[in-house]
Amino acid sequence: MKAFFSIILAFAISVGTIQAGPVRTAKNVAKSSAITAKNVAHSVVKGTRRAVHTVVYTLTP
Repeated sequence: MKAFFSIILAFAISVGTIQAGPVRTAKNVAKSSAITAKNVAHSVVKGTRRAVHTVVYTLTP
């Protein structure tokens, strides 16, 4: 009876782990995508600011 219970418990844990795997992966993908989008936005702002400063410096006598 103890062995049977152990087998059932091990099976339940393995099924739970298999189901949790894709959820964690999707969470990580979403998190890294958000971080990437944030970094891209910062880069765009930086580039735009540089371009504006370049134009201002060029047009300023």
